[in-house]
Amino acid sequence: MKQATGSNASRFTNKVSIQQSLDGHSFSVAGLEWILPGGDAVTVEVLTPRTLLVPAELFDAAEVSELLASAGMACGEGQQAVWSAPAPVGPKTAAVAVMVVAAEAAQLIDERLGDRAVFTTPLLEKTTDAHPTVRLELRGGILYIKVFAGTLRMAETIPAASEADIRYLIDRLGRAFPLEEMRLLLSGADARKMRKLIGSRFKKVICES
Repeated sequence: MKQATGSNASRFTNKVSIQQSLDGHSFSVAGLEWILPGGDAVTVEVLTPRTLLVPAELFDAAEVSELLASAGMACGEGQQAVWSAPAPVGPKTAAVAVMVVAAEAAQLIDERLGDRAVFTTPLLEKTTDAHPTVRLELRGGILYIKVFAGTLRMAETIPAASEADIRYLIDRLGRAFPLEEMRLLLSGADARKMRKLIGSRFKKVICES
């Protein structure tokens, strides 16, 4: 076997990404080939619009199918649910993220990682700002939206394939919340682009990256 060079070794990671297509018919798993056997837990970030946050105190793994069905996200053929550990999503607030993925992707993760896999989603990113805040992150054509106003008021994952989709979604959001009085917290590679697109709708804009 060829010995790993320094440049290759630097690519080893403890993070894997599952990206489900917006139509749910295909998926990709990135980073799994660089995971070393054994060792610590591995973060598996799932990117799919079929993501549901459940208050941690109400979550019951035996009722996942019913939870998804009630939210209009029931698993179809060749799909299954995975979920995160309880995570803080705001002051005194914790939630479990339930995500629908391709059963084949879940099987790949299980075969390689077993109980080392720790599932998560951008929707679990914590916002500690005490001010009324909208947190947005665009990843893989999915807009992750969280609204804080004293507590977590909204958490949604919505397909947004174009700038027109994003503007429309922010218009809809503005009908429910006073955006001009709120801060906008932007994360991810598209943060600066999003700031130019919709930043004028908010009182203040902060880019995390």
